[in-house]
Amino acid sequence: MIVGIYLAAGQSKRMGRNKLELPLGGESLGTIALKTILQTDLDYTIVITNPADKLTWIPSTLVNTTMWRSYPCLEANNGQSYSLKCGVKKAKELGADAAMVFLADQPFISRKIVNQLISIFKSNMELDIVSASFNHIQRPPVLFAKNVFSEIMRLQGDQGARELVRGKEIGKRKTLECTDRLQFVDVDREKEYLLIRNLVNKNKSGRGRH
Repeated sequence: MIVGIYLAAGQSKRMGRNKLELPLGGESLGTIALKTILQTDLDYTIVITNPADKLTWIPSTLVNTTMWRSYPCLEANNGQSYSLKCGVKKAKELGADAAMVFLADQPFISRKIVNQLISIFKSNMELDIVSASFNHIQRPPVLFAKNVFSEIMRLQGDQGARELVRGKEIGKRKTLECTDRLQFVDVDREKEYLLIRNLVNKNKSGRGRH
């Protein structure tokens, strides 16, 4: 079993408001990647949320599916590593062979990339880490085999799994180099949100003219 861990427990400090609720192309920002993930070859998705989040950004059409479940992380405010550890703990309880980690503020990730990462792992399940990369820098989504879960559980602070992904301590890894920068854009600040909102609106109006 390969599960997704969708990290949606941030405090949106740099945005100043819950960025997952922000409208983007007729949906909420936090919904877009989640809908994409639920259409991939992942077996199940764990959505890690902040206890203070009422989850109004998740539409009712997704609430009724059995392919995912949300779990509030009580220590989410201590840093991203705590949210990640909450997700890994749930993945272990499910008996997962691997977990793929996503950021909820990275809306443009594609099914193709997710399925390619899954395929790479399934073709060689001795791999420890399978990650996407842009400009030769590893970025989410990242797949971790179950034998790496113990390393993740030792992480501290707000670095997430970056040190594991970009370090050299864990040897068996594979990287999928990607060329579409947009897929790796994450929305942290108002300026970034306005840029991608304008881009999405422009693309929608362009399609409408044809």
